[in-house]
Amino acid sequence: MNHPHQNDHSSTDYPTEQHQAYPGPGAGGGAQEPADAETVGQPKKKRRWPWIVGIFVALFAGVGIGAGGEPEPEVVTETETETVTEEVEVEVEPADLDERRDVIAEDEEALEVRTAELDDREAALDEREEGLESQAQEAAEAEDAVQEEEQTSSSGAIPGSGTFIVGEDVQPGTYRTEGGSGYCYWARLSGLSGEFGDIITNGLPDGQGFVTIAETDVAFETSDCGEWTAQ
Repeated sequence: MNHPHQNDHSSTDYPTEQHQAYPGPGAGGGAQEPADAETVGQPKKKRRWPWIVGIFVALFAGVGIGAGGEPEPEVVTETETETVTEEVEVEVEPADLDERRDVIAEDEEALEVRTAELDDREAALDEREEGLESQAQEAAEAEDAVQEEEQTSSSGAIPGSGTFIVGEDVQPGTYRTEGGSGYCYWARLSGLSGEFGDIITNGLPDGQGFVTIAETDVAFETSDCGEWTAQ
């Protein structure tokens, strides 16, 4: 019975198994072992690893020759040294420093002397000002005393009861009485008619009394009041 799939393959895909006749014992003088069934009819494969090994051997040999013929270069490490220059400012004293110090010291001494003189002068001015103020005060007090004396002397006093003409018998001013032994009465008058209308003002003091006579008054009347003393 034929199978359809066998016709689809060529003879190269499935080689025809060939059988060789084994010679007999008399041919070739000896018996031969039969060939391996798996190697019969297959082409012999070429071995590639021997020449690859040879290439590696040649490379290593060349490296060895080069290393042995030329010395290994020396590795030189260069170190760069950088110098940093730092600028430092140094103060140099001037040659005439001592002379300058002496001049400054002399100026300070002169200033101290001048300051002391000014202080003394200021103190003297203060004393003089105080003296002037004291003299002015004394002069003012003396003037007041003189004016008071003049006012007292010009005013005089009113000796007792009566009517006195202002400016002639009595001077304007303030007067005081200690009071008389009886009924005291006083009146400032604008006229001498004796009428009630001539009375500017009047008073009935009991004991000590005061009255101020004006320059515009015509007369001053007093009765039983005793002596009036100018103030």
